[in-house]
Amino acid sequence: MTTAAPPARTTPTTRAFPLKYFVLAFAFTWALWLPAVLEARGLISPLPVPAQAIGAFGPLVAAAVVTAQEGGRAGLHSLLRRIVRWRVAPVWYGVALLGPLALTLGSMALHVALGGQPPGLGALIGALPMVLIIFVYMMIFVALGEEVGWRGYALPVLQARYSALLSSVILGVMWALWHLPLYFNPDTFYSNLPFGLWLAYLLPFTILITWVFNCTGGSVLLVMCFHAAMNATTDLWKVLPEYSGGETSLSAAEAAAATVRINLMSAIVLWVASAAVVLLYGQRNLSRRPREVLSAPSAESAEPKTPRVR
Repeated sequence: MTTAAPPARTTPTTRAFPLKYFVLAFAFTWALWLPAVLEARGLISPLPVPAQAIGAFGPLVAAAVVTAQEGGRAGLHSLLRRIVRWRVAPVWYGVALLGPLALTLGSMALHVALGGQPPGLGALIGALPMVLIIFVYMMIFVALGEEVGWRGYALPVLQARYSALLSSVILGVMWALWHLPLYFNPDTFYSNLPFGLWLAYLLPFTILITWVFNCTGGSVLLVMCFHAAMNATTDLWKVLPEYSGGETSLSAAEAAAATVRINLMSAIVLWVASAAVVLLYGQRNLSRRPREVLSAPSAESAEPKTPRVR
């Protein structure tokens, strides 16, 4: 007598798009950012909490909640290991901390090549202490809140189903959409930035973050550094003669034009860098090693398994 084999067991991370995670991340953030929009427009009384800052932690909260639901303590411990994974080749600390500086300087050089005014070397050096201060702020209030979710949870789940490049494109689109409420807040630079240009900036940036993540064995700490450093070095644009007076010295039209110009130059350089990464490392893994995946919701395997690729 023979019996039928039981159906193969599948897990949430390998059988389905992580819709629950994205819904929760968006819901937490938008529940705070939308009231912040109303506050900024003077439509409601000042909020009792810094909604704009707290809302940035939506991806982290969603990652913790979904991971706890799917994997319990083992899953949370696995997530924590990715967050504090610091034992990586020293070269990747250089990539994470100095790579964004090189990208920003490259975008500024492109601006100058296209007719912009060059900055003084003294002004550039003098701006570095402020860049360091902004970096610390970005690590705590931006990179921590976002990267634990986007790269600590969502990216490994997506990479269990798709190639590293396609996972990056999907995540980049979701990341861009997550920012939508900021476009209606006049107190943010997003109000001066076309959404299409923001998407054009985030997509190659996401590819580069995936590259760092996979090449460092899934270190959320390193991609936090990369993200924070990229945001912080943007402040160097203020040393350019046409922007040295800061936003307060520019008219509304000039501020909008400056925002577009800065993001356009940065997007071009990021696309060049991400294209080089894809060509050198391949779209399948964006790494010399297998891409990082979540093979089960309860634990992260020591050796990534070969996932199905689309």
